[in-house]
Amino acid sequence: MADFKAWLRKHRGASEPTIKLYSRDAAHLMAALGNDPERWEPAAIRSFFLDRASRCGAGTVEKLTTSLRAFLRYLAVKGRCRAGLADVVPSYAHWRLADLPRYLSAEQVNRLISACDGDAVGRRRDRAILLLLARLGLRAGDVAQLRLDDIEWETGSLRVSGKSRYEVRLPLPQDVGDAIAAYLARRRSTCASDHVFLRNIAPFRPFRNGDGISSMVKNLMRRAGVAAPVKGAHALRHTAATEMLRHGVSLEKIGLVLRHRGVDTTAPYAKVDVTLLKQIAQPWPEVL
Repeated sequence: MADFKAWLRKHRGASEPTIKLYSRDAAHLMAALGNDPERWEPAAIRSFFLDRASRCGAGTVEKLTTSLRAFLRYLAVKGRCRAGLADVVPSYAHWRLADLPRYLSAEQVNRLISACDGDAVGRRRDRAILLLLARLGLRAGDVAQLRLDDIEWETGSLRVSGKSRYEVRLPLPQDVGDAIAAYLARRRSTCASDHVFLRNIAPFRPFRNGDGISSMVKNLMRRAGVAAPVKGAHALRHTAATEMLRHGVSLEKIGLVLRHRGVDTTAPYAKVDVTLLKQIAQPWPEVL
């Protein structure tokens, strides 16, 4: 398991929460099938997966598929199991582009921002985090890991390193920069960390991962009375993408801001631009 964790860090660029998830599922597989992967049979792996999947939700099943396949590929690369066992883990039935992106309206975002009004250091921090999520579409983990050196004030840009250590520079909007500066002016100096955002409850230390950021957003939605289609920070990432699309930004440029590896990942956001879709929709045959 230690070698598997090291392999994920070095060759997959996985974050610590991802490594923890993959390792947990791999440990459950070993506990069920034994510690000798060379003797594992495809039918046993599939039975283990189907048994776990029957007791999980859709999101958990998709993560289970990914983690088990990664572990089996690792074992095959190291010569500790037969090749091709990763292919016996079935895929979760999900039709591509079947769902609409779940996002907040402009009025809901304004209510969230208004809920952060005030000079208290906690309100200033929440406002800065909220604007980073809503304006730049950052992931919760990106915000949690943001360092002081990542903000380039002279050039008005922000350096972000997200999944697989994929680093980009994003433009820092004026209102976002002002909110971050206002928070840093009041941030507690008792913590020597170079992380931008700290917890408001003693001991004042950085967020361990993105879960704390998502919990903060959930509490903020509750305080502002926003009934969001999905709770947490990722709703604001979808919101940022749909807002850019409505303002005429191309899918390619939206993908660059969101740090998508391919346009296929950005394509679902095209479905929320009803005005643009009306221009290409064909009339019914009866109309013709």
